[in-house]
Amino acid sequence: MVAVRGADASDRKVKVTGIYSDLAYNQEGGDVLGTELFIVLSRQGYYVLFQSSEGEPSVPVLVKAKVSGSSITFELPSEADPRGEFVGKITNDEVIGSFKANGQTIHLKRKNSYWQ
Repeated sequence: MVAVRGADASDRKVKVTGIYSDLAYNQEGGDVLGTELFIVLSRQGYYVLFQSSEGEPSVPVLVKAKVSGSSITFELPSEADPRGEFVGKITNDEVIGSFKANGQTIHLKRKNSYWQ
């Protein structure tokens, strides 16, 4: 029981909000590739602004997120992205998680937006 409380206490120290991205310009193909999450807090809880790109950036999507300690889940509407639900873990440096529909795992570093 004490170990669980210790784990919960460390989870609370993680700053959840921020920008997490691996979006990058691919010189060889001339495309933008990757994923970017902007996690924000509102009076109605956490939200994720999600954008991915496989050559041409998708339209950004704003979705409600469930955050518990350092765990995060959110669901992308199928018309925006067929990968569906994302389940991940937030650290002080990155978000690591996977999409349920295809099992794709992503590692997104906490950093400035690609668009800045």
